[in-house]
Formats: sequence, C-alpha cells, structure tokens
Amino acid sequence: MADTFSAALQEHLSAIQARDAERFVRTLGRDVIVVDGKGVITRGTAEVQASHAAWFAMDADWRFQYQIVATRESSFFALALLHVTYRHTASEQPSRFLLSLVFERDKDGEFRFVYDQNTPLP
Repeated sequence: MADTFSAALQEHLSAIQARDAERFVRTLGRDVIVVDGKGVITRGTAEVQASHAAWFAMDADWRFQYQIVATRESSFFALALLHVTYRHTASEQPSRFLLSLVFERDKDGEFRFVYDQNTPLP
C-alpha cells in the first residue's frame, strides 16, 4: 500500500476510476464506514468491498471526476475533501457532491481508507 497519505489517497482514487475492485480492497482499513448522499450507512470492510465491487461491475459508462479541495494530515489520521462530479451515463445530468475521505495509519505504518461521507450539492 502506501506509507504516505498522498500516495494512499491517489491509489484509492485511481482504483475507483479504474473500477478495479481488487486494487480498491487493498486500500481499505478495518471497520470501514461509508455514508452515501441519501444518508445510507454501509458498515464493515466486507460490506464496503462488496458494494463497490457491484458498482464497479455495472454495465453503465459512469464517470467519477474529482478535484481535491483540501487535505489535512496528522501522525495517525488524514482527511481529504473532494468536489466530485459523477455521471451514471453520458446522457444523464451529472450529480455533484462533496466527498470527505478519512484515512488511518495502520499498525504497519500505512494509511488505509476508513470513512467516507457524501454531501450532495444543489
């Protein structure tokens, strides 16, 4: 994985854009929590892995584009705030949301993704 936050964040986002479930799971920490834009909470690393694998396998030509708005890093935790534009298909109107990603340094010194919060934008 990655012992720097910037490398861990880049690997996590690259796995999403590549729709690579095996690569994505390597970025996950223990007890991951994801809160989607409707407030639905997915808890547990296996559950988050399964939901993302299903998303990646969708037949739709979805696009996930982002800009990093801010980052914060400490010895054990790091946060990235992203502005995301998501299109489920090329013909659909894009949805836009703020995405907060939290990473935690594990016992091996590597940053792993542990929390995701989506906030829809008008």
